[in-house]
Amino acid sequence: MKALTFIFAFALMSLGFMFIGGIAGAQIVTDGLIAYWPLDKDTVVGKTVKDVIGGNDGTIVGNPKLVPGRVGDAMEFDGDDGIDIQGTDALNLQGKNQFTAAAWVNVGSDDPVVGVVAKCCGEIVAQRDANGWCLRYDGRNGGQEMEFIIHSAAGWEGDGGFGAPLFGKGEWHYFVGVLDGKSMKIYVDGELVKEQNFVGPSIASTGPKTEIGRAGDGGFIGLIDEVTIYNRPLSEEEIKQNYNAKGLAVGLGDKLATLWGKIKMRR
Repeated sequence: MKALTFIFAFALMSLGFMFIGGIAGAQIVTDGLIAYWPLDKDTVVGKTVKDVIGGNDGTIVGNPKLVPGRVGDAMEFDGDDGIDIQGTDALNLQGKNQFTAAAWVNVGSDDPVVGVVAKCCGEIVAQRDANGWCLRYDGRNGGQEMEFIIHSAAGWEGDGGFGAPLFGKGEWHYFVGVLDGKSMKIYVDGELVKEQNFVGPSIASTGPKTEIGRAGDGGFIGLIDEVTIYNRPLSEEEIKQNYNAKGLAVGLGDKLATLWGKIKMRR
């Protein structure tokens, strides 16, 4: 009987390690990750939106809705809603010339913006109000609406023509902006779609806060999920890993402890 129990326990533990290994292989890149807002139901408490990696929690403005997302849940924005994250040392990119910002995006209309100026601008994630940077929709740029722009000593780099084509309504796409010190890059669904030189020499200012869904010049209409900021440029391979990931592999020790507890109960 003890031999059978041991065999059963070994088999169950092996399955557990396979399960855990699968989760670990599917997680997002964590090296250099300074902020991660999954926008899942269990990370939204009242008006507080949790940053599960860096403690840069945000405050909801308006009434965005929690809805099924690309990974877990997402938040639906109507152009007036947003999330404000007050400035922290970790999110202060002023004077830096390397970082990555990314989000899963699902546009809600053919012109997904409530803006100060017609067709401008649907902010997805930004440090825009203090002349920093942003990932956004700008409908003034036909065929290049999904922009990545950075404010440097040279002005707004990427503004007015450095963007990917507008995403199809109702489609999920992984939208990534990378600054690597010498160039600005846009990736969509793990593929490099745009690149230009960065005059720089660095980001001019990032100001007092980070915004998701809206900023002073406009708000985004659609769904946003899995918002991340890194303090370094991700490689194409790492971006592909995030594109295929299912979030963070958290609580693996707890899963194994629970599994072992069930084995002991059967003994």
